[in-house]
Amino acid sequence: MWLKIRLLKRLTLFCIGLYLPIKFFILWIESTHKPLCHHYTLEHFILRIIICCIVFIYYLYLQPNKGVKDGIVPSRYKLMIGTVLLQFTMTFGLLLLSSIQATLWQPNVQPIRNFSSSIDFLYRGIIEISCLAAILEELFFRGILEKLFYKIISSRLWITLVSALAFSLMHGNMRNNLLYFVMGCFLSHLYYQTKHIIYPIMAHGLHNLCATSIIYLKLDESLDLAINSLTIITRIILAVGALLSVYQYMTYRLSHPETKNTI
Repeated sequence: MWLKIRLLKRLTLFCIGLYLPIKFFILWIESTHKPLCHHYTLEHFILRIIICCIVFIYYLYLQPNKGVKDGIVPSRYKLMIGTVLLQFTMTFGLLLLSSIQATLWQPNVQPIRNFSSSIDFLYRGIIEISCLAAILEELFFRGILEKLFYKIISSRLWITLVSALAFSLMHGNMRNNLLYFVMGCFLSHLYYQTKHIIYPIMAHGLHNLCATSIIYLKLDESLDLAINSLTIITRIILAVGALLSVYQYMTYRLSHPETKNTI
């Protein structure tokens, strides 16, 4: 573990060494009122890497005291078709929940994120949102925050609820807090059942990839029309059924040792 920490520290220092001259260069460009092109993208990417490394280092420091396996990838992890289908079902349930909330409470629950090109989708949709954001948020909320909650909260249920609430509030979208709260509960339960951070990272990343791909492929309007054509009662039944089926399938699979590493 200490070797990993040393490597992460060196990577962090290396990225900081890259970030500082780039930041000074951007400030100089701004002072001359010249166009910045894609410098902001590079600066933001390096900053994300630095934050991920710092959070990962702290996550590793917590492991010996809490008895959780060292590292981020289990030795027998397999990405099975059930993992992808499970996340598709979860995303479908959240889309239904979003449409129900928009109809009953407030319109425009989820702000639309547009991608200007395939390069923009590759960076923001896949690298930034599906990979870096998923890794950073899961390391922080599940890998670190829940460990700290164990010191003051004895109930697993309350730890899940509090971490899911913090996860939803962190996104800063008050209209969409219910969706983030449900997803936070799902990811917290997944982490508790598997005892390894890679599983919620994979689930979070797959969900973000599903959501951004729907927007990039311009399927969001068609899906909205199809979902909104259903009655509220039908949407509620489908949403509850999808979320419960994900929960039951996940719990069943993870309760059997022979399938625990192949979800």
